[in-house]
Amino acid sequence: MKPSTEQDIRRMTRWLAWFAVVVLMVGVVRGRSSIGTYFKLKASAGKLEAAVAVLESGNREMQEEIERIKSSKNYARKVLRDKYHVTDSDEKIIFFTE
Repeated sequence: MKPSTEQDIRRMTRWLAWFAVVVLMVGVVRGRSSIGTYFKLKASAGKLEAAVAVLESGNREMQEEIERIKSSKNYARKVLRDKYHVTDSDEKIIFFTE
């Protein structure tokens, strides 16, 4: 066995560096935490953020509706009639057949 020269040490270091790069790239592409998984999670996070925005908007609308119902008895009666089909005591329901 001949003694290692500085050039042999550099060559071995380069080879090890390339090997490490290849191993890391394979890990990035096919590993448990791969790039594909990252993009799937990113897309999922976007969908969840959009769903949260829709729910927050609906929540604001419901809060406004509650305030309108609390502040106006006439509006509360209108909502009861239109949405929940509640009638006053002096009203009667008539069904027509065809």
